[in-house]
Amino acid sequence: MLRALGEQLKLLAADPKNHYASTIRRLMGPREAVRYGQPLRRMILAMPAMIAQLRRWSDASGLPPRVLRLQRFALDYLYDPIDFLSADGSGLFRYLDDAYLIARIFHLSLADTDGAGIRNLADDKPLLESVPEWIELAKRLLPRETSKIDALLDEVARGRDGRRTRRRA
Repeated sequence: MLRALGEQLKLLAADPKNHYASTIRRLMGPREAVRYGQPLRRMILAMPAMIAQLRRWSDASGLPPRVLRLQRFALDYLYDPIDFLSADGSGLFRYLDDAYLIARIFHLSLADTDGAGIRNLADDKPLLESVPEWIELAKRLLPRETSKIDALLDEVARGRDGRRTRRRA
């Protein structure tokens, strides 16, 4: 599944008809789009690696219940057809909300555990270093959608069913 997702994302990123860059330019303007385009593209393309890492971490013993709930929710979220970005989004850009949610859970997993212990289980050190920047850029690009995602993750982390919150998004 993750391999297929990765291949699909690579195909979309390479598609000359992809509206990813023009969508970012429209949202941020041509000058600012340069700062956002490539890092957020890398976040989207790194989504399968982050999901795989979350799966490996969830097998580790001693993770706080909050972290386990978030990690399990990440997989459920990907199968749900409701997104925070409009359904008319196309190409690679439509995965930005999914990539943000996965990156946030990845980052929260590190923050909510003894960082050193779970970092030692990380397979991709550059990924660990890039995630905070990606999260900040996504928040600036899509403030409304990312704040809704953050609220949803707060609900899930508290043990509440985030589906109700998501349906209102």
